[in-house]
Amino acid sequence: MNAPRLLLPFLLLAAVGCKKNDLDPNGLPKATQEGKNTGGFLLDGKASVPKPSSISTGRPVNGYWRKTRGGRSLSLSLRQFSVDEDWGTSFYVPDIRQPGTFLLNQEPTHLTPQLSPSVGQYTTLRPGPRLSYYTGPDAPGQLVITRFDTVNNIVSGTFEMTPREPSSNATVTITQGRFDLHFDR
Repeated sequence: MNAPRLLLPFLLLAAVGCKKNDLDPNGLPKATQEGKNTGGFLLDGKASVPKPSSISTGRPVNGYWRKTRGGRSLSLSLRQFSVDEDWGTSFYVPDIRQPGTFLLNQEPTHLTPQLSPSVGQYTTLRPGPRLSYYTGPDAPGQLVITRFDTVNNIVSGTFEMTPREPSSNATVTITQGRFDLHFDR
């Protein structure tokens, strides 16, 4: 009868330990390639990991692969949406058919995003102010797709960028970014 009571603390400790094992020393999810729907990055050195929200039904890490005029485009996003925090980072690749490195160093086309070159963006809405930062010639970045599985709809990879806010020329530094997710078609 005492054995189950003694076993309970060890089981709780093991359960907490499993959660921590899913994170690297910086507090980011470990880089995986299994479609775990995880992602995160360091924003100016601080871990940013989107979590499910009680005020939104959307997935915090998601992606779409669609046929467009330019080929088969891939859109990825990591988004935190809550009463206290509303921020996100997103990527657009106009034509992707296999893993590779995509440079984010061309001017984005805001009026016709489906014709845009590969681009990265970071947006913060809450807490204010509302700002959007974009990659471009003077604000480079790169997206590395390490797994692009169109049979199982899994995309995984890493990213880094220094996007710029157009009106103020302010930048943010995003490093050690990673994602692993099932994408929709």
